[in-house]
Amino acid sequence: MTPRHRSRGALAGLLAVLLLSLAGCVGIPTSGPVGVGVEGVTDQGPVEPLGDPPPQDGSQEDIVRGFLGASAAGFSRDTTTTADAGDDFRNAREYLSGEARRSWSPRERVVVYSTASSPDIRLEGQYQVQVTIRVAARIDAEGRYAQAGPDAEESLVFDLVQDDDGQWRISGLEDGVVLSQPNFEAIYRSATVYFVSGDGLFLVPETRWFPVRNLATSIVRALIAGPSDWLRDAVRNPIPEGAALQPDAVSVDDEGRAAVSLSAGSLPPEPEDRALLQAQLEASLRIARVRAVDVTAGGVPLGAEPAELERGQDGGGSLEALHDGGLVRLDQGELVEVEGVASLAGLDARDPARDGSGDLRVVLSGTDRLVTVPLTGTPSELLLREPDLVGPSVDRLGWVWTASSSLPGRLLAVDAEGTVVEVEGEWLQGRTVRSVRMARDATRVAVVSSGSDGVRVDVAAVVRDGSGTPQVVGEAWRTGVTLLDATRVVWVDESTLGVLGRSGSTTTDVYHLVPLSGQVQARPPIVDSVDIAGGKGDGVLYVATADGALYARSGSSWERVADGVRDPAFAG
Repeated sequence: MTPRHRSRGALAGLLAVLLLSLAGCVGIPTSGPVGVGVEGVTDQGPVEPLGDPPPQDGSQEDIVRGFLGASAAGFSRDTTTTADAGDDFRNAREYLSGEARRSWSPRERVVVYSTASSPDIRLEGQYQVQVTIRVAARIDAEGRYAQAGPDAEESLVFDLVQDDDGQWRISGLEDGVVLSQPNFEAIYRSATVYFVSGDGLFLVPETRWFPVRNLATSIVRALIAGPSDWLRDAVRNPIPEGAALQPDAVSVDDEGRAAVSLSAGSLPPEPEDRALLQAQLEASLRIARVRAVDVTAGGVPLGAEPAELERGQDGGGSLEALHDGGLVRLDQGELVEVEGVASLAGLDARDPARDGSGDLRVVLSGTDRLVTVPLTGTPSELLLREPDLVGPSVDRLGWVWTASSSLPGRLLAVDAEGTVVEVEGEWLQGRTVRSVRMARDATRVAVVSSGSDGVRVDVAAVVRDGSGTPQVVGEAWRTGVTLLDATRVVWVDESTLGVLGRSGSTTTDVYHLVPLSGQVQARPPIVDSVDIAGGKGDGVLYVATADGALYARSGSSWERVADGVRDPAFAG
């Protein structure tokens, strides 16, 4: 938005303005787990900002400042009952006049501002106030979180009028609210909403952010609404169109049992889909401390046990790497040859990759040949020959993913028989792929690419046919926007990427944790880092250096665990 854009993003909580005397010592976290915020304060209940009424004879600036605090306070009201519905921002509406009081929609979006600098509140003429903030993130009405760039700003313009008593009131503003970073982290929480992979075997996550109040209701509403556009064509959602909560809330008792009451006709007709729906709900509501879910539609129980679906990060398999012309794995701190793998001598091997079972193993041979790893009694076979191939990634369906400089604007998928599929995506046009990594669910692919607008980190859904053959990648969901450069990407867990690159003032490549929806976090630097590995959560991270040293995460720092290795990787 331009600095003068009427960002009615209405602006609830330039809370630091009101709370600087109380929260001035609160800064933006620079360490800790991805998705920091409400975790750790939930037991004490969320922060509940005060929503004072408009001050008598307040100036234009006083009215805007008071409105910002009062609108933030609206998130702290419980709206689980019909009597409270729509009344949670009633104090904030006292600052508004006429049509603005009736039409303002506070939950339309949230603008999160950085407390690294104070909001600038200025009177622009007699009837207008402008508030300029440094933006950290924006969250839309469905809970989708988009991190802002390092220098992002937004100017919010309020029109004011005087009422019959000479009191200033706001007559024009955008929908939404504004929250300071600390208050956002106290009021909101990240939640994983699960959908189902195309083959019905995996739960596929999408991260959303919702107020802590009525979290279970927000999650179920998101499930009913379905996945975001970027993910929609690659997943299944068993909930029929037209389904709705009735009443419009999910109740959770003291024992953690949730009651989800849907409108009549909202149950899937097929038993298989009912089992998938039960699995979706149980997995998605776990973050809301739900232990069991009872589902009814028009009083009719769902009557299904949850389907057994896989999800999450890879729990098995050791780290593997190249060492002395062979393939080794790290076993309790020792490098051990991988059983059944023959010598790689003469292959100029690099970037080994494998599926979760280890049945399909590949390496790059030089820069232009993708080959299978030779096994005892089975020679290496050529799968693909193209110039400047990107390090491969193997999905659970047996497809090897890479890219080539000779085929810009697309990814290449190759099966074990050498069948090559060129997988296009509109957002890849004019871009050069640097790194590619498939998620364990085989539904999402992470890509680092460069183009005229610089380097980007994107995640896209993979659309397949009935046999599992890739057809196309959907639109991109961009993340890691604060990264200035990036060379490698891996999946750390189901909703977090690991990216080797630079951000902020760093002058060397470092390991970054990049949530698909959240703030990027840099790990401590290691000189001459050239590669990374991950896949078992943010407690199991590896960095390889140009001189062959391998480092493992140890608490908040790194520990050197091996030498003479390169190209470390987990399955995937």
